Amino acid sequence: MNFTSLMFLPFVAVVCLMYFTVFRRCQWFLLLLASIAFYLFSGPKYIVFIIITALSTYLLALLIQELHEKEKEALAVPELKKEDKKKIKKKYTRRKKFWLILDFLINIGLLCVIKYLDFALTGVTALLKHWNIDWSRSFNFVLPLGISFYTFMTVGYILDIYWKRYKAEENPLRFMLFTMYFPHILQGPIARYNKLAPQFCEKHRFNYDQFTKGIQLMLWGYFEKMVIADRLAIFANGVYAKWDSLTGVPLVIAIVFFSMRLYLDFQGCMDIARGVSQMFGIELELNFWHPYFSKNMPEFWRRWHITLGAWFKDYLLYPVSMSKLCKSINKFTRRKWGNQVSRSLATVIPAACVWLITGTWHGAAMCYILWGIYHGILIILSSLFEIPIMKLNSVLHINTECWSFNLFRMARTFVLSAIGRIFFVATAGFDQAVAIIQRTFDFKHFRLYTLWDESLYTYGLDRYNFNLAILLIVLIWGVSMLQEKMNIRDEIAKQNLIFRWMLYLLLIAGIIIFGVYGTGYDASSFVYGKF
Repeated sequence: MNFTSLMFLPFVAVVCLMYFTVFRRCQWFLLLLASIAFYLFSGPKYIVFIIITALSTYLLALLIQELHEKEKEALAVPELKKEDKKKIKKKYTRRKKFWLILDFLINIGLLCVIKYLDFALTGVTALLKHWNIDWSRSFNFVLPLGISFYTFMTVGYILDIYWKRYKAEENPLRFMLFTMYFPHILQGPIARYNKLAPQFCEKHRFNYDQFTKGIQLMLWGYFEKMVIADRLAIFANGVYAKWDSLTGVPLVIAIVFFSMRLYLDFQGCMDIARGVSQMFGIELELNFWHPYFSKNMPEFWRRWHITLGAWFKDYLLYPVSMSKLCKSINKFTRRKWGNQVSRSLATVIPAACVWLITGTWHGAAMCYILWGIYHGILIILSSLFEIPIMKLNSVLHINTECWSFNLFRMARTFVLSAIGRIFFVATAGFDQAVAIIQRTFDFKHFRLYTLWDESLYTYGLDRYNFNLAILLIVLIWGVSMLQEKMNIRDEIAKQNLIFRWMLYLLLIAGIIIFGVYGTGYDASSFVYGKF
């Protein structure tokens, strides 16, 4: 089952009906049953992996929590000397680290084996060929639904327990619900236990306003996905299928369409997930906030996949920055080359780790690793040159607050992010990515006449659908501008009943009439479902 499958809407309707009637005293348990059913419909043989992750993390977190309490009792003895306290802390820290590392070995190890083993074996095979050794192995694992997302959620949870941010969950079924809650299992958002789990324990009464707002968000998500994103995908796929024979305009339009498709596909999925949750009275975290309005790359990544960025910041960037190795490097460089070099390395090393792992997280292919390296370089350069650029703007008397300069900055950020998307397209690796970039920006053979000679209508979209795609991008831009200034759903709620229902029916009609689906088309595939 998937959000765009025919079974999903009846499934949600039945769950909602039972949620507010038969199961109103144990709503969380119904959500657990619904989540198990959703996962079984999506691929029954893979449920064992999420059960292993949930139960192992649940048990190991309890063991760490128990050690926290024993350590506290041991340190509470009033006559203890300072040296004795250090020994006690060291003893319990060593035990807690053992359980933490065991959890990492089980769950991150499971993710790495399923997702990256074939990629690693391919590399080993290619390496051995240099010595004329014919050795080839392949397992061809199929990724269990949501494994990259729920693994990060459980790793974040056990780290929070280890760092004493909150106590471990004692009920294994409640923790299972947190791990496999069906609206966010497909593509996130990557939830934090202390924010999501308490909402499951609350009693949620039927709220008409909240319920209708959830339906609104779901409909908008389906519109983003099925009407816009999937239409843009047809053109982009058509162009990149023959990229080696094209230059200029088609490739420029393709990368713009591909960038918008990727955003709207993911955003559509998030809106459906958040809409379903709002119907239950549960709020999932916002995962996108108009990233293409960003004025620089750091801001872009604060607006794009917000929960993933926050996860990396809290559980990777900060720990690496505060690690003994980084502190030793900073101390050494400060003594050798001064504070400026030391501060620069303090920025570069953690950011490089984060972006290398971010690229690897996206998939077991060289194109994703290159994408991570590309964005890591942009983020590092942005941090290192932020102050010099501010000084240069001051010297040149550039007004950095005017709308024209901000528009330039947004366009620049979009172009940089769009170039990075080419690495997603270039599955053959770095050479292919460079070749596509060269052909995209080959101004000698740009061929502007392709804008009006109708050749653009040969890549999957006819004149009508191509022009409709342009209008839909303008529509998204307009809606995003309004969302920056107001809460559109609150404004809709203030309108008369007839006007509201006209909007709803118009949106439903738009999905039915203009949605991309039919024979030979798989509308259920979300791009990030592969990650």
